[in-house]
Amino acid sequence: MQSEALLAISGFLTVIPLLLFATAARKMSYTALGFVQYLAPSIVFLLGVFLFHEPLDWAKLACFGLIWTAIAIFSWDALRRMRA
Repeated sequence: MQSEALLAISGFLTVIPLLLFATAARKMSYTALGFVQYLAPSIVFLLGVFLFHEPLDWAKLACFGLIWTAIAIFSWDALRRMRA
């Protein structure tokens, strides 16, 4: 009985952040939303490297750098178009 109650509560607790995200996503531009979608994996990556001392080889570091370089170029272009 206790496990079924915990399962039901966990489903309810999972729905709340999803509804909040969906509400916020409707009010944001797609550019801002796309940028925010990169924050969580990047934070997890940085936590893994600096807090949990996960091994970091050059290939992973290069991929991380290339991804954020692409995001910077995309953001720069979006700001340039917005000002024009």
